[in-house]
Formats: sequence, structure tokens, C-alpha cells
Amino acid sequence: MQLGAPEGMPFYYSSPIHGWLAWPLIPLLGVAGSWNVLVVLARFAGPVLAFFAARAWGLQTSGALVAAAVYGCSPFFHGFAVEGIVEGLDGWTLPLFLLAHFKGRRWLAAPAFALVILSSWYLGAVACLLALCLGRKAWPSALLGLILAMPFVWAFATAFPESAGISAEVRAAMGTSLIPEVPGLFADNPFAKTSWLGLVAPALALFVVKDKRLTACVLVLFWVLSLGVGPHFELPGLSSLRFPYRLHAGVLVVLAGLAGLAAQRWKHGAWLAPVIVLEGLLLSPVEPLLPGAPAEMHPIYAELPSGEVLLDIPGPLAMPPGQMNPSRPRARWFLYQQVFHGRASPWVPDFNGVGVAADDGLDAVRALDPHGPPSDEVLDIPADLVIVHGLEVELPGFEAIAAQDGKTLYQRMR
Repeated sequence: MQLGAPEGMPFYYSSPIHGWLAWPLIPLLGVAGSWNVLVVLARFAGPVLAFFAARAWGLQTSGALVAAAVYGCSPFFHGFAVEGIVEGLDGWTLPLFLLAHFKGRRWLAAPAFALVILSSWYLGAVACLLALCLGRKAWPSALLGLILAMPFVWAFATAFPESAGISAEVRAAMGTSLIPEVPGLFADNPFAKTSWLGLVAPALALFVVKDKRLTACVLVLFWVLSLGVGPHFELPGLSSLRFPYRLHAGVLVVLAGLAGLAAQRWKHGAWLAPVIVLEGLLLSPVEPLLPGAPAEMHPIYAELPSGEVLLDIPGPLAMPPGQMNPSRPRARWFLYQQVFHGRASPWVPDFNGVGVAADDGLDAVRALDPHGPPSDEVLDIPADLVIVHGLEVELPGFEAIAAQDGKTLYQRMR
């Protein structure tokens, strides 16, 4: 299979971890089944490892349960599962590193730190700053973990050496919002972006701030960075951050420790854990249930005639970071269905300007899109087969050979 046919495109796994885990599962469960299993396992791994990391830090069972609820069951990580952002699902890697660190297992802490970086660049940034705050005992493991992860950092940097810039206004919009949002239980909100904390966990943390002032300062530092505003975002490294709200993971991991410490001082503090979970499910802006979609191949893709390249119209559109992209659902056509039919596609998926070719010769095809930009170029289809979805278009040199459910299959005339 190929994207950006015939030249191809740069490539880097959104989540190498999920790729490795899915490799033995796909022959048994298929793509959709493997995805579902890994999502569920990741959602369980987050609170479980957070619990054991909190215990290793010194919290009692009741406090560790609350810490696991604050971090592992947070709407922040649940939102990634709702939107299907695969790299956001690996929040469990951070408590795995903390568990190894607090247990004094340096041989495990270093590869665990590398996994944090591979899981998400944002979670990796949180881990780096957290390691600095943990003190000298954490530095050797963190440094070795960075070295282990560098080949992957290099692979990503070379795959996408140039990407669209981001304005200060867009970065602020992608930062932690201070405006209350409608609970996802009562609104259709299929997006991951949330820095929701609730009321119970912050209230608990207030009871121990006096005793943990330095820890509270670290929490505030992460929160300020997650806002996405300030002159510090002009510095190298920070200037490339597109979704500063994802640094909220640092707020959560510190808040989890403070809330757990406060909860264990009460006889029935463990019961605050399910309260925190329910609070997030009912009041946060993220949908409480994971959405689904049909996993089967559409019949029109089932028996394609001969032809190496298939073009779906309309296709992906490049949109500036932070702007709603109406073409995102079309990935089901030219990406997911490609898993079944295996034909190459001229399209290159856009993700906020990352990986988009400057001139791929498809401007005239994009002009057929109701949301696409106009073009003066002559329509030239770089494919043997075309499937048009819900549009009435004329394709010179092609003939319609099948139609179903608003989709029409065209083949180049011989």
C-alpha cells in the first residue's frame, strides 16, 4: 500500500508502541479488533500503573486509589480515546517510569522513560521536566532514556523536516481553556481537547499545599505552560508546540499525588476515588462513552477492477492548525478502506500542516470539493480508478462502472 502515489510520502508512526503491540494481533483480530483491544488495555493500564506508582511514592492504598482516579481516569486521557488520537492513549507510560524510579529500578526506569517519549512528544516533555524536579536520582535514568529514544526523534524530524507554522493566537486557542464547557453527557463533543480538573481533586490538594509547597509550585508550572501563552513560547522547542493543552498531563500527575496524600488522611478517603471518576464522566466536556463506527469494507471496494492506483473524491484538505477540518471523516475512504483493497492512493493525509506536499498536482481535484479551494489547473486524474462520494462530477477519460450508496466507481477508458 502507498500514499502520495507514485512518489510516496514521508512516514512516522503516530504511536510506535501501538504499532508494536498491534503487529501480532492484527493477523488474529484484524485492524479494528486490534484497535479496540489496545484502546481498552490502555485505558485500564493508566489507572492500574498510576495506583502502583502512587504506592511506590509512599501513599497508602486509599490515597493511591484516589491518585489513580485523578490521573488514569481523567477526562484528559479519556478524550484521546473518544477522538481516536492514538498517541494520547499511552498515558500509562509516565506512571510506569515513576513506578520504576520510586522503586529504585534504574534498569527499568530508563527504557520506561524512553517509552514515555515515544508515546507522545508532549508526554515526553512532561517527563523531562518532571525528571528535573524529581532530583538527581532520576537524572541518569532520564538521560539514558533520552538516548534510547533519540533514533525515533531523529526519524520523526527527518520525516517531516518542514511543517506549517503556528500563530500565537492559534497556540493560545490550543491551550488550556479557562471558559467552562458544557458536559459531554449533554452535548455532542467528539473532540479530545480538555484540561478539565473537576472540583474534588483540587479541593483535596488544598488541604496539603502547606506541607507540599514545592510540589504545588511544580503543578502551577505545568498549568502555566499548558495555557499556551507567554513569551517563553518563542524559545526553541516550546515554539514548535501545537497543542500546549497536552502538557496538562503534568498537572494531573502532580495533582494526583497531592489529592491522594490528602485523601488518605480520612478514614473513608478511598471512596473519593469513584466520586472523582463519576464527576469526570458526568460533568467534563468529553463524551462518557467511546464512539464506534462500522468496521467492514464497503461493497464498492470489494471487487475493484484492474488498476494500481485508486483516487477517492473528495479527499483530504489542508487546514491551518486549530481550524475545523471538514475532510477528516474522509480518512475512512482513502486510509481505512485501503487496508482492505490494498491499492495505492495519490492522497497524502494532512494533520495541521504536517506532511503536506507543497505541490502534488491535485489542486484541480480539490476544486471539485465543496469545501476545497478553486483552481485554474486542468483536471488530470493521476489514477486508474476513481470513487466519487456524494458528488456529481464529470471525469474526462473515465467511465462509470458501478454505483452504490451514493458512491460511484469510475475506470479509465482503454
